[in-house]
Amino acid sequence: MWGWIFVFLLFALLFYLYFLKKELRKLKQAVKDLPSRSSFGSRLSLEFRENTLMELVEELNAMVDEFENKSRQAKQMEENVKLSIAGLSHDLRTPLTSINGYVQLLRTTSDESKRENYRNIIQQSVNRLIEMTDQFYDIARMETNQKEMNVSSISISNLVEEVFLSFYEQFEEKHIELNFPEQSQNTQIIADPLLLLRVLQNIVQNILRYAKSKAVVSYETEENFLVLTIKNDIKPDSKVSVEKVFLRFYTEVTSRTNTEASGLGLYLSKKLVEKMQGKMDAELDHQWFILTIHLPLNLIRR
Repeated sequence: MWGWIFVFLLFALLFYLYFLKKELRKLKQAVKDLPSRSSFGSRLSLEFRENTLMELVEELNAMVDEFENKSRQAKQMEENVKLSIAGLSHDLRTPLTSINGYVQLLRTTSDESKRENYRNIIQQSVNRLIEMTDQFYDIARMETNQKEMNVSSISISNLVEEVFLSFYEQFEEKHIELNFPEQSQNTQIIADPLLLLRVLQNIVQNILRYAKSKAVVSYETEENFLVLTIKNDIKPDSKVSVEKVFLRFYTEVTSRTNTEASGLGLYLSKKLVEKMQGKMDAELDHQWFILTIHLPLNLIRR
């Protein structure tokens, strides 16, 4: 009897080893074929339910997930690069063409008033080129995690008023009225002063380009965040696609004839705010374009 039991166990062990070896061969081939047939959602599987093998398959599937995640990120970065190159070539070409055209006009006229006008336009185009290259540089550093932060406690209202009033002449020239809260706020937030300065400058530039006649700033607190709301009225014929304003290279003028706007300002601003652990949203309320920025409060000083 013990002999039959021994024979049975031996055959059972042989069958076990046979199926184990068979599954290992299948698993080896599946792993070998992964690079050629892999796609998002690919998984390795076994028919032979053995705990150690199942644990190995789970570990391999975790590696597949990580590989697919990195592949997805690489594809997204590739698409971003293609989009950046296309947008960059178009947006740089516009002011460069303008500069070239007005340089030719400058050479052919002796009218001093016209020459002064052409020089002013050339200078504006040069300034715009500098602004655009700065934005591209910031975006490149942001998306490769090379832009470092130096956070500190900041009085948000002081910085906002300082930035807006530094553009006072431009607001006056475009007849845009500024409205700040009647009571000054001394609310402290945690942010990088230089990054926040860049955010506010981009927002001001956006207001100067698209506002009709008024810009309004307000503050409130919401849990552990200060909520900065900046809104401006928009022109009756304005066609703002609010769900696209944070996309890179989006501009309100779909024909892309607007030589002042590259569509990078709000895209960059949102990225900078998120880097400072905040968030930035946009909405349209009738003829008002509203930006809402959440920034973390300095809770120690509250």
